[in-house]
Amino acid sequence: MLILVCVLCVLSGCGKTQKDTIEITLIHGWGSTGEDHVAMRQIYKDFEEEHPWIHLNLISMPSSTDVVDKVEDLLNVGEVPDIVFTGGEGRESIYSFMIQKGYAVDLMPYIKEDDDFARNVSPAILQSWETEEGELYTVSDVVLMSGYWYNQQIFDDAGIETAPTTWDEWFEMCRKVGELGKERDTTLVPIVLDREHISYLTAALLVDEGAQEATKIGNDEINVNTKAFKNVLEKLKKMSAYARLEEEYHYLDTLSDFNKGESAVYINGVWANTMIDENLPVAYAAFPTEDGDGIVAKSACVGYILGNTKDEKRIAASVEFLKYMLSDRVAERILTSTGQIPSNPNIEITSQNSSERIKQAVVCVEKAGMIMEIPENLWNLCSKEKYEKNVILYLKGDISEMEFLKRMSEITMKKQVLE
Repeated sequence: MLILVCVLCVLSGCGKTQKDTIEITLIHGWGSTGEDHVAMRQIYKDFEEEHPWIHLNLISMPSSTDVVDKVEDLLNVGEVPDIVFTGGEGRESIYSFMIQKGYAVDLMPYIKEDDDFARNVSPAILQSWETEEGELYTVSDVVLMSGYWYNQQIFDDAGIETAPTTWDEWFEMCRKVGELGKERDTTLVPIVLDREHISYLTAALLVDEGAQEATKIGNDEINVNTKAFKNVLEKLKKMSAYARLEEEYHYLDTLSDFNKGESAVYINGVWANTMIDENLPVAYAAFPTEDGDGIVAKSACVGYILGNTKDEKRIAASVEFLKYMLSDRVAERILTSTGQIPSNPNIEITSQNSSERIKQAVVCVEKAGMIMEIPENLWNLCSKEKYEKNVILYLKGDISEMEFLKRMSEITMKKQVLE
C-alpha cells in the first residue's frame, strides 16, 4: 500500500509539472551551420535552463527571408506564432500586417512596468520603432552600426595617410587607389559598387545634403527631382569612374573581393568584422561629410515580434524570453560569441569581450557627427529595389539621367537625421 501511494504521488506530481509547463514557439533565421548561427541557437536553448517552467520550441529557418515566408503562410491560415525573429526582414509585410490585424503585442506596457527591462532597451530601438501613439511592437537584441572597413595597407601603398573625412578627400582616395591598381596591372579598385554599397552611399550623401539644405528639401520626404538628389547622382557618377559596378553581387561577393585585396573599401556594419580575414590590416571609418564630422548609420532593424495569441500565460512567457535576450549576461554572450553589437546600452565594449578591431570600429561610430537610419529603415522595399536596379544602369551609362529620373519620379525617401 505504501509503495502504491508513493507511485501515485509521483505520477500526480509529474502530471502537475507537465500541466504547468508553458510551451512557446520561436521562429528564427539562425538555422545555418555558420558559427554565429550555432552560437545564437545555443543562446536560445539556454533560455530553458533559467526558465524551466517554459519550453521553447525552436523552428530554425536558414535565413530571415525564409522566416518571413514561413510566418506569412501561418498568418494566412490564422495561426499566430508566439515569437518571430525577422532579422531585419518583413518590415512592410508581416510586421505591418501583424500590427494592422492586432496580431502583434504592444511591448511598451511591459517595459514601463519593469525597470530592469526598460534599462536594457536601447534608445535606438525606441527612436526607430516607437509609434506616434507610444506603442512598440518590436525589439532587437543587436544594434546596427555602419560605416565602412578599409584596407590600411592599400591606403598606405597609395599614399593615403588617413581615412577620408570629406567627399573631396574620398574622391582623391578613389583616384589614388585607382592609379595604384593600374600601376600594378591588377584588378584593384577603391570600391565595388554593388547594390548594398550604393544604398549606403546614397543614404549618406543624401542625408549630408539634407542637413545642409533642409529648407529646400522639406521636413518629411526627399524625392529624386530635388537639387540635393541630383547632387547625389553627380557624386555617384564621379565615384563610378574609379569603381567596379556589379549589379548581381551579393554582399558576400563584395566581401570576397575585399578579403582578396581587390578592393580598398568594404561598406558594412561593425558586425562584419567576423567575416573579414583576420590577417587583413583593416580599420573602420565613418562616411565622409562636407564639414568633415562624419556620418554613420546606427539603428535597429525589425527584430523580435511577439504574437498576440490571446493566451496571457504564453504572452507572459514570450515577454520573459525578450527580457532574457536583452539581459546583460546574454548581451555579453552575443558580443563575444557572434561579434554582433548588443542593443543593450549598458554593455561596454572592452578588451575582455571584444577584439581591437571591434573596439576601434565602435569608437569610430560613436564619434561621428551625424547618425542616420540604415537604408532598410529609410526606404520602402519596392522603391529600394527599383532604385538600386536603375541607378546601376545609369552609372553604367545604359540609361540617361533624364530616363533615370523619369523611372524614379514616384520614388521618395524619408529623411531621418537622428543627431
